Amino acid sequence: MAATAAVAALAAGCTAADAVPDSTPEVAVLRLDTPVREPVWSKEAGAVVALAESEPRVVKFTPGESAGRMTARTTLSDRIPGLGENLAPSATGEHVLYVPRPDADRVAVLDSGTLRVKGSLRAGEAPAHVTVDSGADVLLALSRDGATVTGVDVQPDPGEDPAVVTRNEVRLGPAGEVDGPDRGRLIEFHTVGPDLISHYKGAVGEVEKTAALAFRAETTTGDLVKVSRLYAAEKGTDRLVAIDVSPGGDKLREVARSRLGAPVLHLGADENRLYAVTEDRLVVLETNSYEGFPSGEFTVVKSIDYRAALKDARLKEAPVSGLAVGPERVYLTLRGVPHALSVAEPGL
Repeated sequence: MAATAAVAALAAGCTAADAVPDSTPEVAVLRLDTPVREPVWSKEAGAVVALAESEPRVVKFTPGESAGRMTARTTLSDRIPGLGENLAPSATGEHVLYVPRPDADRVAVLDSGTLRVKGSLRAGEAPAHVTVDSGADVLLALSRDGATVTGVDVQPDPGEDPAVVTRNEVRLGPAGEVDGPDRGRLIEFHTVGPDLISHYKGAVGEVEKTAALAFRAETTTGDLVKVSRLYAAEKGTDRLVAIDVSPGGDKLREVARSRLGAPVLHLGADENRLYAVTEDRLVVLETNSYEGFPSGEFTVVKSIDYRAALKDARLKEAPVSGLAVGPERVYLTLRGVPHALSVAEPGL
């Protein structure tokens, strides 16, 4: 199912130094066909892909422009019973999406263009949360009970289930998450439990827990360049930290920190910037993936009040349900309403 809807472009205090073209609004409202959650940018599809909020479908919305206004074309998959907690696009150039189905003990493989199911693969028991380690060509799946991370080859032989390349007991509980990097030859990932962040690394069949740090995270995201680094927002505070492996490789430590004035609800990153969403602001920070943080502090590039120009009361009050970082704009999806906000990224 697909539909195209024009949107109202809303200017929100853009300045000349922000390098946003006059014809491009800093914040625009995109109308969708249904509310969505867990959005992520798919490079191959050139679109945001997400899970429908109230029914078992995958949703794609493709940004565009019509008559000088920003638009979004929404595509919905067929119903896919028993969807898990998130979805992950391929990071190896394939036009596929991986969608966990814990009740079926399978991960569905969808065409990212049509959203049709191409097949499925086995990735441990009751896979509920997935991520892709593209450097090692491995799909990582966390079980629904948070007890196990299973890594499987993302390019199995036709007609066969993929080989299991790692299986780690992580004991995170049902609220746990796993985050895999987009670079690196060895298998490497972080796990996030209620009060502990752990780092795992190793060759096929030799992945081991290398370090851990006590930390209560509200949300996390990985660095796209420095694979050992994880960004985490502390639950119940306004503190944002960068966590990395120590030079000896046996400890996790905080390497940067900042207080943003409000709790961070969602995080996303590209190769240069970190994007932190609070209740009413999008804070853009430098990642310093190569240089590190000599001062131990983040550098804030810009803070955008994304609700300032919203006129619809529903949009002003709707909580943000997720964040997707595109090549030029960041997309914020809203809980309970069929809309997303498109926010211009500051120029480099």
